[in-house]
Amino acid sequence: MHSPRNRLLARGTSAVLLVIGALALVHSLGWRGARFPGFFVMPNRVVPSAALPGWSGVADGRPLYQNILLAVDDVPIAAAEDGYRRAAAHAAGEPAAYLFARAGGVETRTFATRILGNGEYLAIFGAYAFTALAYLLLAAVASERAAEGELHRGLAAFAWVSAAFGFTGMDLYGPGTLFRLHVLSEALLPAAATHLLLACWDRRLARRAGVLPLVYSLALALAAVYEFFAYEPGAYSAMHNLSQALAGIPVLVLVARLALATDQPPPELGQAGLRRMLAGTLVGLVIPAIVLAVSGATGGRIPVNASAWVGFLFPLACLSALRQAPASPPRAA
Repeated sequence: MHSPRNRLLARGTSAVLLVIGALALVHSLGWRGARFPGFFVMPNRVVPSAALPGWSGVADGRPLYQNILLAVDDVPIAAAEDGYRRAAAHAAGEPAAYLFARAGGVETRTFATRILGNGEYLAIFGAYAFTALAYLLLAAVASERAAEGELHRGLAAFAWVSAAFGFTGMDLYGPGTLFRLHVLSEALLPAAATHLLLACWDRRLARRAGVLPLVYSLALALAAVYEFFAYEPGAYSAMHNLSQALAGIPVLVLVARLALATDQPPPELGQAGLRRMLAGTLVGLVIPAIVLAVSGATGGRIPVNASAWVGFLFPLACLSALRQAPASPPRAA
């Protein structure tokens, strides 16, 4: 990212993600005050691991995460919008019957139709938007200083992928036009987290020819398989859980590395900057990573939307660390 061409490419990437975020935000506004079944459905008819207390299935301790919606009121559905439309035909509080496929077979469950309130909208879509925007800001700042060291390049890569993941998450539950982009960003999360880990662990290894291309090649191979099975509900859940679990591993190693580096901080940060980044990592990255990893390891039984409630703290802490750190002279790649 040293040349003017690379800097232009970096700015273009941030601009494209900002447009995607604006599009997803506009799409999400339709959820305010909308009647819905008390759970979300993705374009492949899978119920995502995302909910709030009191929602359908959550209130009775039997959440619907990773179930496949087959029918509403005994009418088969072919897509998520069919299920939403049939649920919205009921008045608020009126029950509807939903047929699900799950690991143990099929099951019909009845839930009252809900209205998504403004507070619920902010708790899910607002949290996604704010966290993704914080990551995009970090990506823009870190990429502008990419010539100063590998840490900035690792932060930019991780922040871009995280911003894409958060922005497309706002569209994931409907209308779902960014579904495949969300799948791609989720598959790239483990590689981007590994890139950041290498930048903090051993900058010489990160700069060694072939290391990062190998990391991202493996991620793209995972993404290709993930995209192929994106609309196959059973296979999708397995790929989703694998991606979530893999993303948590380098993050947990990263926090250990940062904690051990307090006496010899990266020159790009200094001791004060390292302490800020470590604090942000502990709260804003480790907690979401644990949520994602446990959700993946348990087949999606933990709602991942909770990770956005603290996830914004990591990019904000990194921005604070970069702001107070003195600018370093450009380094050779």
